[in-house]
Amino acid sequence: MASELSAGLPPEDIRQLFFRIGQRVANALPVSPCDTLADLQSQFNARWDGIDWGFSSLREEADCLAITHACSPLAMAFGPEALGWSSGFFEGVYQAWFDAQRMPPSLRVTALERHAPAGPVVALRLARSSP
Repeated sequence: MASELSAGLPPEDIRQLFFRIGQRVANALPVSPCDTLADLQSQFNARWDGIDWGFSSLREEADCLAITHACSPLAMAFGPEALGWSSGFFEGVYQAWFDAQRMPPSLRVTALERHAPAGPVVALRLARSSP
């Protein structure tokens, strides 16, 4: 499937498609408002556990919130060569979930590029978007 998608569409179009699919999944699995980062991580993981899609961890850093999603079935199914566009799914899910927490619109979720295969792990960050 990854080969067919890559052959038929430019990578940015596939990434946007997966972003929109991720938003739909997040809307189907809503997260209640949370007061703490620990509560938010717990709610995220309850949703992922309910569909057996891995788990996430959230970590505050100086300039962002680091999001690590482990045991991604997309990463396992499509492989590391598709991570550039398949990670759009997780950008869409987490962006929708953070938007539901009433985060400022200037904060955006983006996947980090990996130069070495990371296995079924997707690294993302929530940070101010570039002007």
